[in-house]
Amino acid sequence: MERRIKQIMADVLDLNPKSVDDSTCQDRVAAWDSLNHIQLVLALEQEFAVSFEVGEIEAMLSYPDIRQVLERKLHA
Repeated sequence: MERRIKQIMADVLDLNPKSVDDSTCQDRVAAWDSLNHIQLVLALEQEFAVSFEVGEIEAMLSYPDIRQVLERKLHA
């Protein structure tokens, strides 16, 4: 799952997948604007066949946040 998240983040945010780590967050990635945030959320929903609530989308501001929200979704 982590590899898939990192690849999606890399594709949407124009990053090297190997550079995505626990310090990767909206404040540190110039390309992570509101439009790319929506594209990232949509790509994650499609890849993992889940649907996020508004509160979850608003909380997904870093790689660890995304991983945590997805783990809760997939193991609910």
